[in-house]
Amino acid sequence: MTKERTELATPSLSGLLEFWLTKSVAGRPPVPSSISPADLRPWKDNIVVFEVIGEESGTFVYSYYGKALVAAFGQSRLGATLDDLPPEQRAVLQPEYETVRRERLPVARVHTAVFGGRSRSFERLVLPMSSDGVGIDKLLVAAYEMTPRELAARPPLPGGSSSGPVPLTVQKPGASA
Repeated sequence: MTKERTELATPSLSGLLEFWLTKSVAGRPPVPSSISPADLRPWKDNIVVFEVIGEESGTFVYSYYGKALVAAFGQSRLGATLDDLPPEQRAVLQPEYETVRRERLPVARVHTAVFGGRSRSFERLVLPMSSDGVGIDKLLVAAYEMTPRELAARPPLPGGSSSGPVPLTVQKPGASA
C-alpha cells in the first residue's frame, strides 16, 4: 500500500475506509474473522459482502445485502451471483471486482446509471479481505446514493473522470506520510 489517498465525498465511506485500515495488518487486507458484524453496524444498511469462489476469474456470491440497498434496488440479491445480474451491470462490476482481487487494494467510484427507470448516482467503495493473507476471498462493498447537489459538489477525481473506478492508494497503518 502506498502513501497518498483520494478523498471520498461520502463521510460514511471515508469512515469505512479508515475502519478497514485499522484492521489491515502489515500492509495486507484484513482477515474477515477480525471484523465482527457489530463492527460494521454504522454501515450495515449500505453494504454488500461477496464471497469470492475460485482462484482465477472468480465467482462472486452475495452473502450479505444491506436494507438500504434492498430499498434502492427493489430486491435482495442474497445468495445470487454476479453472473445473475443483467449483462450491462455485470460488465461494469466484474472487471472492477477482479481488479480489487488482483491489486489487493480498495477501489472507489461514483457510478451513474438508470435504475428503475431513472438516473441515479451512487458513490461506491470496494474493499478486499483475505482469510489467509494471500488470496482475496471476500469483498466488502459499500454504496451510498448521492443527491444531484452532492454529485455537483463532488471534487473531480484524478484524470477528470467522475464515474470510472479510482484505485485508492492508502498508507499502511502505522506508517508516516
